[in-house]
Amino acid sequence: MNEIWDKVYSSDESFFGDNPSHFALMSYNDFKKQGVIKLLELGCGQGRDTIFFASNDLDVHALDSSIIAIENVRKNLREKNISIDLKQFDASQGIPFSNNLFDAIYAHMFFNMRFTDEELKFLFIESNRVLKNNGMLYFSVRSDKDAQYNTGKRIETHIYEINGFHIRFFTKSQIRSFLSDNFEIKNIIEDYEEPASLYLVFSYKKY
Repeated sequence: MNEIWDKVYSSDESFFGDNPSHFALMSYNDFKKQGVIKLLELGCGQGRDTIFFASNDLDVHALDSSIIAIENVRKNLREKNISIDLKQFDASQGIPFSNNLFDAIYAHMFFNMRFTDEELKFLFIESNRVLKNNGMLYFSVRSDKDAQYNTGKRIETHIYEINGFHIRFFTKSQIRSFLSDNFEIKNIIEDYEEPASLYLVFSYKKY
């Protein structure tokens, strides 16, 4: 799937826009209240949320599998004279950081990429590993309320090919099932970001 995202990011340097997402603004308010300093972003894309967090006094470490996305973020960071830790990574190999390092993890529409159940379980285990005790895991996913759910070509259970993209949709019960062993869910909120209906998940590391 990297080829698709590389092509998208090559043709449009602000595919998702330049302003931070609504979810990033909501998350940032909580991060500041809870004293978050060191933040990991999974699937940073072209960096609209990454740059927002880094511009507002957070120590941001960001990962993405697309080399084009990483290059775009680096360019924007240079222009804004902002420095963050930015890495290309393969999610199947785990999160390339040591244990108990981060105050919070943020992931906006990252987990609805084409991951198998086992890959998702592994990523949530890895998220638990790199978070400090009571660390925050805030993420958004495409929901089963989405207008595109059950459309396109079905690839796997809950995964559909739509306009060339492989998209995984979630139910609330699936989210709870994936997180139950490692995280305590504070809240799941329904939201909309054109053209996607989302679940915004606010959770904390159990141990």
